[in-house]
Amino acid sequence: MEFMKKLLWTLPLLPLALVGCSSTNADSAGSASEDGALNVVTSTQVWADVATAVSPDANVEALISGGSADPHSFEPSATDMAKIAEADIIIVGGGGYDSWLYDSLEADDSRIVHAMDLNEHDHSEHAADAHEAEVDNEHVWYSTDAVSEVASDFAAKVVELNADATVTPEAVTAKMDELHAEIAALPAVKIAQTEPIADHIISESQLIESTPAGYRATTLSEGEATASDVAAFQEIIRTHGIDVLIYNPQSASPVATSLKELAEENNIPVVEISETPEGSENFLDTFTKAVTDLAAAAQGV
Repeated sequence: MEFMKKLLWTLPLLPLALVGCSSTNADSAGSASEDGALNVVTSTQVWADVATAVSPDANVEALISGGSADPHSFEPSATDMAKIAEADIIIVGGGGYDSWLYDSLEADDSRIVHAMDLNEHDHSEHAADAHEAEVDNEHVWYSTDAVSEVASDFAAKVVELNADATVTPEAVTAKMDELHAEIAALPAVKIAQTEPIADHIISESQLIESTPAGYRATTLSEGEATASDVAAFQEIIRTHGIDVLIYNPQSASPVATSLKELAEENNIPVVEISETPEGSENFLDTFTKAVTDLAAAAQGV
């Protein structure tokens, strides 16, 4: 993240704020707004919606919202960096997905609440099987356990900084418990993904990950599928080697879109699962819809 380092040096008005607010202890909470509400900055709308559900009185802002930008390649502006510097609490997914936010911060910055380890953006060793015990897919917000853990950790951090604050982590954890039960009840039908957006859902279910191995490995590493990998995917669609196709409309390549269209031509149900909430939709509703649509598609097989 050489870009991030250079960017920080271009902010002549912020050096004192960066020194004071990047402290790794609770004293960094001095940037709370005049009304006493904590300032919370999140990488995406996903975590902003979780934070707002847990702490309705906090001032919460997502740097990426509405599905307008690709979080994989997002580069924060100077204004974004100022917001990060002034935040009381920062929420990220981790795992390299939103490393553009935390790479410029100290590794032990106590303001950060995260779902996965704060790694660099590296896809060289992703799990080949969505059912492996430790799924390391960075789309961790589709893990009910991870979302519940972030909600609980965030609530604890809010109370640490403001003992009088009202926190309701159960607004999130209860919903995750409900979704976990629904996911566990999904039947053992064969699923393929144009992008591995739903690995965590699959890992909590009986769904059978059936994406051709070569295509899956390429998309996990964010590479471009070879002609033979695409042909293998087309073949399992034409021969009904899968029951349901999962498609991410927000980061769809021409190849992914063509596979979606081929599935529709062959009467294979297509379930759209978005990277981040669309428009003004709340993430908890986005997650619920993904599970509901998967259940409907699987039961119709």
